[in-house]
Amino acid sequence: MNPMRSVRRLPPRLAFWALAGVALLVSHDATWLAQVGPAESVTSTLRNGGHAYWGTATVVLTAVGVAAALAAAIRLYRLRRRTPGGDHAPARLEARPYLRRAGSAWLWLFGVVAIGFVVQENLEHALTHGHGLWVGALLGPEYPLALPVIAAVTLLGALVAAAFVTAERILLARLDSARPKLRAPRSVLRPERQILLDGGVGRRAHSGRGPPSLLVPV
Repeated sequence: MNPMRSVRRLPPRLAFWALAGVALLVSHDATWLAQVGPAESVTSTLRNGGHAYWGTATVVLTAVGVAAALAAAIRLYRLRRRTPGGDHAPARLEARPYLRRAGSAWLWLFGVVAIGFVVQENLEHALTHGHGLWVGALLGPEYPLALPVIAAVTLLGALVAAAFVTAERILLARLDSARPKLRAPRSVLRPERQILLDGGVGRRAHSGRGPPSLLVPV
């Protein structure tokens, strides 16, 4: 049985949206925490300022994030158990791609979470105050720390996600290199060819069908 087939992977798109949801949750609360203050003041502000739904949303997003993190941890653990001792993976696989993956993941994550934050705050203000903030949710005086907080939170998430992908690919490469591979033989034995010439030995094999064997020339 192929050891890689027995280790299921969380679909990348599902993992990304789970990470984006958790990043939005942390960014939203961290923005309020940075601007309003800790403990009870933050809780009362979130509950009374059009955030009555946020308690349920926090539980749901936290559960999604924990489930995704648990699935990723189980996958790495199972891959690690199936990986033989020694370093079978190419060295280049372990070095360069990490920062490139982290940078790409951070750009996508930052964009998605920033858009989600704008949509969220505009809906909350429209329901509570009858008007929206539009892009002011990120650039206006209402949330001056929104962009730095979102950038920091999504960067941390991207670094963690890139670390998981890099570790996963290293383990998969070691598993692949440790599997026995079928190699083509160095030499192939071919049957010897027999050249039949007119009047040669080949005719003697069919001598029973034609003239008597005494008349077949040697």
